[in-house]
Amino acid sequence: FGFLVNLPIVSYYQIGTALTANHAHGAMMGVYGMMAVGMALFALRYIIPPKYWSDKLARLSFWSLNIGLAWMVFATLLPLGVLQLWHSVNEGYYEARTLGYIGQPGNAILEWMRMPGDVVFLVGGVLPFVWLAWTGVRHGLKATVTTMEPETLYVIEHAQAREDRTGLVDVAPTAGDPSDELPPSRYASDRRQPGDPMEPEA
Repeated sequence: FGFLVNLPIVSYYQIGTALTANHAHGAMMGVYGMMAVGMALFALRYIIPPKYWSDKLARLSFWSLNIGLAWMVFATLLPLGVLQLWHSVNEGYYEARTLGYIGQPGNAILEWMRMPGDVVFLVGGVLPFVWLAWTGVRHGLKATVTTMEPETLYVIEHAQAREDRTGLVDVAPTAGDPSDELPPSRYASDRRQPGDPMEPEA
């Protein structure tokens, strides 16, 4: 929508109309908002134990946010903006922004058509995401290492940490496993316990 409103001749007639709101909503939520939600879900997937994580809620949130935003943009703001731009070109910019024009029955119907998309966006998209975020706060994995070891070239993930992350029970290591010779992990997700074979020496 940026290309639609950035042309100087178009911007001259449409700035401050519904086309501006259309571009703002589509760009702000459609780009930066979705990126923030995606990064948050990526992080939450790693800190929420598998028994509390729900792929169904994450999938529902993803589709509802996209469908709700698309509905709002294409069913309401874009038609309103095109009609308002047409009125601005033919009748004048001032007339296109008056309350008399904005309150016309046709415009009011288009504005009410936004409600289904808003309901899908809020109920199906925002609420599941907030629930997953709350689950991460309530049941998120806690750090088990308080001191950081020097940077190493290799990282060994403790069996308990791997089980927390994947939900899979790790198989006991075989004798002579090359990983036994690697430096210990310095990451907080490595849930080693005192006395473990890979516990770093004091």
